[in-house]
Amino acid sequence: MSKYPLEVESVGSDTYIVMSKGHHDLDKFMSEVVKDYDDWNLGGAQHVWIKTTPTKGGWHYNIVDSSVRGAWPATYCWEYGEDYEKWRAQEMAQ
Repeated sequence: MSKYPLEVESVGSDTYIVMSKGHHDLDKFMSEVVKDYDDWNLGGAQHVWIKTTPTKGGWHYNIVDSSVRGAWPATYCWEYGEDYEKWRAQEMAQ
């Protein structure tokens, strides 16, 4: 199984969503998230499987079952996800 570096990127369109390829430690992931996206109310980090599909002008990331052909692991969170207040407060304290 391949290792993926922890590289947080924005992938949402109508909602703030960020993710990193690979299943990372959730606390480390969220610590990176609040560093890079400190003005977003992000939370609800979880391990998911993603299937990438092309769209006009970019990509669409679909959460799928791990058995889906071409699925890859990701650590994922979204705007106003679970515990977003905790991570927002952590950023404010720094």
